[in-house]
Amino acid sequence: MSYPEKGADISVCCGATTSHRCLKKIAFAATLCAASIAVLAIHHTKTSGIMARIHHGLIVCASNSGTQNVAQAATVSSIGQPGMVRLGLTSGANGQVAVEPGSSTLASVLDTARHSNTLLMLDLHDANPLEVAFEVTKAHMRDRVIFVPADYKSTAAVLQADSKVMVAIPINSERDAYNAHRIAGHHPYAAYLSPSAAPSLFSMVHRDAQAIITDTPSAKVSTADFLANRPVDIVITHQPYQLTTSLTLPSSALTHSE
Repeated sequence: MSYPEKGADISVCCGATTSHRCLKKIAFAATLCAASIAVLAIHHTKTSGIMARIHHGLIVCASNSGTQNVAQAATVSSIGQPGMVRLGLTSGANGQVAVEPGSSTLASVLDTARHSNTLLMLDLHDANPLEVAFEVTKAHMRDRVIFVPADYKSTAAVLQADSKVMVAIPINSERDAYNAHRIAGHHPYAAYLSPSAAPSLFSMVHRDAQAIITDTPSAKVSTADFLANRPVDIVITHQPYQLTTSLTLPSSALTHSE
């Protein structure tokens, strides 16, 4: 005796099961694709961040202003050195954080820097640290920016603005070095030393700070010799292209031990 009704039920059941399996496969494929994209995004972030750049050598920072110079900084990368630009910030009349001099907003500069893989050093001046941190987070640039407080007193407020963005703390003595390490705590920070500081102070702060920043030395001192005798990660200059092309030291002298 046949049971057509039951046969129909079995057919429907098998069709539903097959459809369910197909949906599961599609969902798995979509999840795998999304995971791959996420891994690539994380890899790109890690390879373009400040610490990754430092690991591969000296960072030359151009002390300039404006979005045009941010785009030009990519040229420094193309000739063998990572590119960074130092910019001054101010609170605009419309409430937006602006880059000075000029009328560019911080948001537009961050967007340009992100697409050109350029690092930024931001002098906060009178800009609100929380507003700056918000814009940096929104642009996905937290690991590619260094905050420079207006003065030592405002360092604590800048450290509290964002737990991940590196903050440059000026250090002129051993006491400053101890205080910087104390107030930074677990927050990533860079020690900003004068080029006239003793080599021993550079070595001392190298143990605790995530990065060491300094300006180019006076013309009386060979920049190559200066860098060879000090553990410098980021050097600020008004002439980035000339500095980059003048550094003829072996690559081993331009990298730093972790």
